[in-house]
Amino acid sequence: MILSGDDIHKALADGRMIIDPAPSKANIDTTSIDLHLGEPLWIWKPEYEPHGVSGITVNPEHFDYRQFSDQYLIEVPKDEKGCYRIEPKRIYLGSTYEKVEFPPGSRLAGRVEGKSRIARLGLMVHMTAPMIHCGTGLGIITLEMLNHGPFVIEAKPGETRICQLVLEEVTSDPGADRSGRQFHKQKDAKG
Repeated sequence: MILSGDDIHKALADGRMIIDPAPSKANIDTTSIDLHLGEPLWIWKPEYEPHGVSGITVNPEHFDYRQFSDQYLIEVPKDEKGCYRIEPKRIYLGSTYEKVEFPPGSRLAGRVEGKSRIARLGLMVHMTAPMIHCGTGLGIITLEMLNHGPFVIEAKPGETRICQLVLEEVTSDPGADRSGRQFHKQKDAKG
């Protein structure tokens, strides 16, 4: 069951969900919460994009993502207005400005979805991993973004509504053990 705007307000008030900083009423819609772009923003080294051949083979089951990303990601600088320029045909790793938590016992989970106003420009905000699991500790949500459109999109950290969080009720308490999860309580987009 997807939570309505009224249910979202109640879940925040009851502590079943924590968002820091707390969302304004204007950011809670009928069935979702708007979240803003955080910082920093990262790209894979330009020599590997677009459609470059890196010569690097990755087995995602047997490698340390943090170590790999430290080696191959570079931070994107902001322009003179404090905005990121999200260029066409490039993958970006970013995060939400807000930190989100679904405490154990809350029976809430969420899905991160893009916003239609930027999707219509060609920006895919959360490519393949939209699930925020029940029992997730306070942390940012990493966004895997790809600009499929022909336009450079300007996005300002803390201001640009980059995605929306849709909340769902879990039918029973799934338990609290999240210790084996690689990206639990993320501090930044590198995990």
